[in-house]
Amino acid sequence: MANLVLDGHAHCGLTVPFEELAREWQIAGIDGGAMFSPVEEIYDRYDPQFHDSDEYRASRDKVHAYLLDLSARDRLYPYFFVWNDFVPVPDGYVGIKWHRHAHEPIYRYDARECDVVLEQICRKRLPIVLEEEFSNTLNFIERIDDRTTVIIPHMGGLNGGYLRLREARVFERDTVWVDTALASTAEVSDFVERYGVERIIFGSDYPFGVPAHEKRKVTGLFSGADRDKVLSGNLLRLLGQGRDKQEKGE
Repeated sequence: MANLVLDGHAHCGLTVPFEELAREWQIAGIDGGAMFSPVEEIYDRYDPQFHDSDEYRASRDKVHAYLLDLSARDRLYPYFFVWNDFVPVPDGYVGIKWHRHAHEPIYRYDARECDVVLEQICRKRLPIVLEEEFSNTLNFIERIDDRTTVIIPHMGGLNGGYLRLREARVFERDTVWVDTALASTAEVSDFVERYGVERIIFGSDYPFGVPAHEKRKVTGLFSGADRDKVLSGNLLRLLGQGRDKQEKGE
């Protein structure tokens, strides 16, 4: 859809309320986008030995309900943040956030519950925004095995680095996409030259990135139909694939 701008990577929740995000989007001329919870509402990222608690379980429930309520508005797309309790993804979410950094609590990848929730995600063809350490990123992509789309945020900047992922041939899979949030123009340009524009999504990473600045970065690199794809078309196409699968009951 020409001239429509959607942010494919924005944090929103009780600690980053929608009103705050909406102001930044309005300044930038952004019409809506994908939203997932701030990390601090999901788990304690500063405690590598973190053990889940009733407090954090309640926090996850609250922020997910908050995002789901927002999805009643036009052009707002809630993503479900999967954590180590591996709660089945409720109806209404159109994507998944899967996130941790080095020295943060580790996902229980060997748990049966992990297998179950990944099967559900793949069956529904929900795209997964995957932010993980390099080795875990490679293992995760192999585990998904092209059954749904994996979006590498920041062009891989926090998944081991763009060049390292490129050398591992990660981006040669058609089911691996990227978002532009906080990435360098050189990385975005290199991706386009090698793989085209069909798997790139504009993202701001608000509140860590400034939406207006991140949008200017993209509009300075692209024009015409390519710009429309990166700013909204690719995301809409991706989310439409997931919805089509769910509507068909597959």
